[in-house]
Amino acid sequence: MRVLVILSLILAVAPLNGRAASDGVPAATVTAAGSMMMGDGPTIPPFPKTGRSTELPGKSSERYETRHFMYLVPGESPAIELYLAANRSGDPPDGVFEIGLVRGFVAGLASKAGRQFGEPVFVAHRVGPMPVYRTLVRLSNAGRNLWVHAYVYPRRPSLTFIAIRANNGASESKEEYLKALEIR
Repeated sequence: MRVLVILSLILAVAPLNGRAASDGVPAATVTAAGSMMMGDGPTIPPFPKTGRSTELPGKSSERYETRHFMYLVPGESPAIELYLAANRSGDPPDGVFEIGLVRGFVAGLASKAGRQFGEPVFVAHRVGPMPVYRTLVRLSNAGRNLWVHAYVYPRRPSLTFIAIRANNGASESKEEYLKALEIR
């Protein structure tokens, strides 16, 4: 777990300052109350632990642009990560790119942390009124487990939430948090 905290702190290099939108990824600003506002899109409520949102470099290709945010809690691993993805071609949102993003995240994390993992299996689910794809992936190493919880909201722009926990029974609390999203 210490490795995850150190990696997360090293990666946290760019504070969230409302970077301008480009090619469909909305500008994001953090309100005084700690909510994240995505232009005319969703409002992400503050995470229920004291911390701050930080933006990391996103990746771009000819077809997609992403933005990556972490909510950091002092002395802990990131509470939750958020990826926004915009499809530059204007294709209808289907979640395929985002599911691949989660698979890459899991494989990269397992490799860096020296853990074994099974292939993420996504199931259609609802969080409040919103359709999502979710997965729970176990990363193991010598009897110690980490659990990666991921939720993909296929929309424009898409939202992908990822949280890493030391136990697998924390899905309910994440889903309660996600129900508070104001998605238009």
